[in-house]
Amino acid sequence: MPQPSIDERTASEPPGDRNSALQSGALEERRVAPERVRALLGLNETLSGRLARRPALYGTLIVVGASVAAIVLGTALGRAVAVAAGQDDLAGPAGGLGSNLLGTAFLVGLLWRRGWWREVGFGGPSTWRSLRLLAFPALTASVLAAGGLVNLDLSDPARLALKLSGTLPTGFREEGFTRGVLLSLLLVAALRAGRGPMRAVLIAAVVFGLLHLVGVPFGKPLVPSLVQFVTATLFGIGYGALLLRTNALWLLAGLHAVGNLASTLRGGNEASDDLTAFFLLSELLLAVYGLFLLRRVKSGNQTAAAQNE
Repeated sequence: MPQPSIDERTASEPPGDRNSALQSGALEERRVAPERVRALLGLNETLSGRLARRPALYGTLIVVGASVAAIVLGTALGRAVAVAAGQDDLAGPAGGLGSNLLGTAFLVGLLWRRGWWREVGFGGPSTWRSLRLLAFPALTASVLAAGGLVNLDLSDPARLALKLSGTLPTGFREEGFTRGVLLSLLLVAALRAGRGPMRAVLIAAVVFGLLHLVGVPFGKPLVPSLVQFVTATLFGIGYGALLLRTNALWLLAGLHAVGNLASTLRGGNEASDDLTAFFLLSELLLAVYGLFLLRRVKSGNQTAAAQNE
């Protein structure tokens, strides 16, 4: 049976229900791109079943489940292929490529099936706003990539090629799942409750950080993983805020991929690496930048304004 629209569902609910704040507005116009708010309203209209009732909970379960499944199954598949080809020494990077490709396939399948491309932020240039705000993350990503070039490790070309082939999918997959799908569903829940986006951005950032610990039970070193948890969480705060202000998820995915080149080109991501301190500092500054961008986003009339444009 076709699912009732949001208007039909809410018509039978008492005043003050979970959608009233969403319909009346809950983001300040000057601080969030109207296109992002319109996209969230459109996303809300597409939700049905459990996702419609509890978008934050089930959105988190979808993203975490798909990400963990991609890491576990993709890593196992990639390593198996490498071993079968007699390239046991390439099992590690092959596993990483496998998890990236499988995760990307999961994301594309979800967005295609749900029709969520524009709703989660993958809209065209006409929907992008305030791109000047990307100057700082672009500079940071460029410096990190340059640091990777300075420390370029060419001792194992096959390993480097495998890792490079997974760089672009990683940026697209991680931004699409965490800043796109997860953060958007968390923001729908926040708007329904009449809250600003700060908590949604923080939750999405922590989930993004935690996903970097999934590999630990499968042999990934603990200390570098903990460092990644911290830097990824800080990174997620900054990029979550930037998505709200710019609505340019394609560009954020590209900058994410450029920043990932640092660890790829230098042949590792050890905690003792000479760029680790800069990673920590740059991600801390990015988080502070994100919190600054969100400092005045609170209850207001942004949703109503977006609907009327």
